Amino acid sequence: MTDEQLAFEIAKGIGTTGVEGGYGSVSCSTAGDYPSMGVSQWEGLGGRGDNLLGYIDGGNTFAGRTYSDINNNGELQALRDLLDSEQGQAAQNSLLAEDCLAMYIPALKYVPGFDDSRCIIYAGIWCPTSQDVVRRFLTNRYGQYDLTNLENVRDIFRDQYYIAASVGAQYAEGYANRANSTYDYVSELDLSTYGIV
Repeated sequence: MTDEQLAFEIAKGIGTTGVEGGYGSVSCSTAGDYPSMGVSQWEGLGGRGDNLLGYIDGGNTFAGRTYSDINNNGELQALRDLLDSEQGQAAQNSLLAEDCLAMYIPALKYVPGFDDSRCIIYAGIWCPTSQDVVRRFLTNRYGQYDLTNLENVRDIFRDQYYIAASVGAQYAEGYANRANSTYDYVSELDLSTYGIV
């Protein structure tokens, strides 16, 4: 698969699995009083979130505003509906594919011998947690595990990623669930249009 095809499939997988949130997700960022939105938790107030909103008709109504302002004016549901609209989903998928192509794919291509399309898509769906952590995680396991086998890749993410991410044992079950649900999604992907069985 080309990098563009991989980026498209990773973006689609992040959106479909909802591992980072749904298309209509809106919450207050943990970093400040601004909205964190959609399947990639784009953050507003001049950042990626405002950029996303600029691609959606009516999105500028919410650009540059704090989460508190939107919430206090009773507009959270309107923002959620806008993000979850057909145009909102298309904008998120497009921008997320650009992020995948610019950040996630280069990080994954850095891993030696990591060239199986399904495994790249699988690992790419984990990249929103931190593409650098995912890259180091896989690079450090090169030669110890067969990184061209999707089941092996699932197992190491399921059993070891919470340690590499330094999040503590209380997150082990959540990461295991994410590993298994991501595997279920990727293993069922029809990649025959790319010549992959």
